[in-house]
Amino acid sequence: MKKALLSVFMLLIAFVVKSQTIISGNYKVIDIGNNGYGDYTKSLILLHEVYNGTFIEHNFASGTITAMRGSSSSGNRQNVALINTSSSYNGTVGALSSFDDYDTIWKLKTCMYQGKKYMAVDVPYNPAYHDLGFKFLGATASTGENMKCVSYEVNGQPVNQNLLSNILDYSPTLRETHDVYSLNVTGNLGIGVGNPQDKLAVNGKIRAHEIKVETANWPDYVFAKDHQLPTLQETEKHIKDKGHLPGIPSAAEVKANGIDLGEMNAKLLQKIEELTLYLIEMKKDNIADKTSINELKTLTDKLQLEIDQLKSKK
Repeated sequence: MKKALLSVFMLLIAFVVKSQTIISGNYKVIDIGNNGYGDYTKSLILLHEVYNGTFIEHNFASGTITAMRGSSSSGNRQNVALINTSSSYNGTVGALSSFDDYDTIWKLKTCMYQGKKYMAVDVPYNPAYHDLGFKFLGATASTGENMKCVSYEVNGQPVNQNLLSNILDYSPTLRETHDVYSLNVTGNLGIGVGNPQDKLAVNGKIRAHEIKVETANWPDYVFAKDHQLPTLQETEKHIKDKGHLPGIPSAAEVKANGIDLGEMNAKLLQKIEELTLYLIEMKKDNIADKTSINELKTLTDKLQLEIDQLKSKK
C-alpha cells in the first residue's frame, strides 16, 4: 500500500496537472505547469501524437510556448518557442523558431511515451529551472497527450525511463517565407551557428551571383613614385625564410583566423601590381639587352667584313 501511494505521489510531482481555457474550438490557453522536480532538470513538452505506422486523425500545435522564471529572490529567465507542427493520415510536418536567453535553445524532438509516438520540444536547459512554468497560447489538438511536461533527467540521472523513451532529434520540414519590402536584422545573424559573434556567420557554403565588398586603402600606392618596391632578392629571401610571400598570411594563420575578402583582394592586387612593375623593368632590360646585342652584331659584322677584305688582298 505504501509503495502504491509513493508511486502516485511521484507521478503527481513529475507531471503537474495542467489547466486550460478554450477560447474558440481548438484555440486555447493552456497552463502546462513546471517540470515538477525543480533545478537541474531536463524536460520535454509533449505537443501531440504523431503517425507511427497506423493512420492517425489530425493532430497539431500552432502557437506559442512561453517558459518563465523570476522573482525578487530568483534569477530571471524567459524562453519563447513558436511552434508549427501537425500529423495526420500517414505524414508529419513541423518547424520551430524561438527566442532564448542562453546558448541552449528549444529543439523539436520525437519520442515514445506510454507506447505512443509524440512530437515534442526539448526545453532549453539551465540549472535554474523555469519556476513560473510553461504556458501555451494557440490552436492544438491531440489523440493522445497534449501539452504535457515530462522530465527525463534530474541531477544528471535519467528519470521516467519506464514511460519515456527513444528521444530523437526531429529535422524540420516546413519552409518559412517573409514576403516583405525589406528585412532588417540589427544584431548578429548565424546560419548553422549557435552563437554568432559577427554580423553574419555561416557554417557551410554560400552561393551568390555577385558579392560586393567595400574596402579602403586600395593598393594603387604601389605605382607612386616614392613607393619602395622590394627587390626580387629580398622577396626570394623572405620566401626561403618564411615560406610565403611578404604581406600575405601563412597557411597556418589562414587556417586559424580565416581571411578578410576585402583585405585579401587588396593584398593580391598589390602583388599583381608589383609583378607588373617587375615585368616592366624586365621588358626595359630586355630592350636594352637587345639593343646592345644588335650593336655588338653590327660591330661584329663590320669587323668580319674588314677581316674578309684583308684576306682578299693577300
